Amino acid sequence: LVQISGLSFESANNFAKQTSLLAQAEGAAPNAVIRDIAESSEMIAKFTGMTPDNLAKAAIQANKLGLTLKDIGTTAEGLLSFQDSLNKEIEASILLGRDVNLQKARELSLAGDLEGLAVEITKQVGSQADFEKMNVVERKALASALGLNLQSLNKIVMKEKEQVTL
Repeated sequence: LVQISGLSFESANNFAKQTSLLAQAEGAAPNAVIRDIAESSEMIAKFTGMTPDNLAKAAIQANKLGLTLKDIGTTAEGLLSFQDSLNKEIEASILLGRDVNLQKARELSLAGDLEGLAVEITKQVGSQADFEKMNVVERKALASALGLNLQSLNKIVMKEKEQVTL
């Protein structure tokens, strides 16, 4: 944070404390969120429009999904490869027999809104029941359309189930 955001050491410490408290309030793991931010300097540099507050919220949202900022950033980059992303979106829609619309996800990616993108991803995944009805080809197509691997997509579904249970 000191190097990337230009924060003073004291401000960075205050940011870490506030982020930890916010993570606890949101039901995310504070240490994992802070570690994710520390390990995601390259992704943060790519999305330079992110303020420290937005960065914290994006890291918390990613943690709640069982992902990291790097995972969300990779998804954003994939969505910004427009032609490839549109082809994968159409393929997923055909295989799933439902409309997979990633327009909002692309807009959020272009704006550098990783928190909003994480939320949008969960909308596109659907419920655990929907996911369990899919065969392996359908799951792979949805994961590919979202710029995720199957393991990450499964994490999102399992975290959704965990949050419903809680």
